[in-house]
Amino acid sequence: MEPVVHPISSSGAVTLTVEEYGIPGAPASIVFLPALGVPLAYYRRLLTTWSGHGRHVVGVELRGMPQSPVANLRKGSFGYANLLHDDLPAVFAGSAVAGADRIVLAGHSLGGQLALLSGAAGSVRTDAVVALGTGTSSKYAHRGPLSRARRAAGVRFVGAVTSSLGYWPGHRLGFAGRQPRGLMTDWGYEARHGRYRVHGDSTDYEAALAGLAIPALLVDIAGDRMIPATAVDHLAHRLPDHVDRAHVQAYPDHFLWARRAPEKVIDAVETWLSARDL
Repeated sequence: MEPVVHPISSSGAVTLTVEEYGIPGAPASIVFLPALGVPLAYYRRLLTTWSGHGRHVVGVELRGMPQSPVANLRKGSFGYANLLHDDLPAVFAGSAVAGADRIVLAGHSLGGQLALLSGAAGSVRTDAVVALGTGTSSKYAHRGPLSRARRAAGVRFVGAVTSSLGYWPGHRLGFAGRQPRGLMTDWGYEARHGRYRVHGDSTDYEAALAGLAIPALLVDIAGDRMIPATAVDHLAHRLPDHVDRAHVQAYPDHFLWARRAPEKVIDAVETWLSARDL
């Protein structure tokens, strides 16, 4: 199935791209947000398969990625605040989403973080949140002093390189793609401290997450070394007790499950959504 592609105007003269599969109706529409540095095209099989379940699915190419480019990441730096308060509201106001009666905001890794943060803070109207392979990026994701020390050292390295160059050259270093200083500053704060503080945003996101009122599901993938179950545990402890968990035996990798075994993740999410009449 080929998606319908929609341009979306956001702040800073940025044009976002969304891909729409199917048409709005019952059940609820899915709005999907990718992981940090991962282009939307990577998830084509996931989105196509999900729409095959009778879902209306809208995939969002995040700001700075190939279909939603920013000309100069150093000059045009942006962070979580732009994604949460400019880009997501623009997507929800666009024609691909505005006609949906009910919406589930879903995301993978960073996309799941953005879904939870926006759902908790109310920057967009969503009826539920689903976070796939989403957890803390901090050392608290790991057990044992050596493993924690390695994670902390990796986070410090990302911060040092970003500060030195004015951007993060992840396209050369094999992690997160080419990203602006602002985005990596927000990512790095949570990665260092195990809690959120968004530059240029006065919202207390930890308090907002603790008071999350809408249904939410955290899905961890068996064998995911980047975001293991302990990383999801750390995030879950910052959320209300009503937030649900699912452990899925898909492809044992943080990314490859979306291409090689999306059906297993979709089935777990669909079971949870059906139980909530979504």
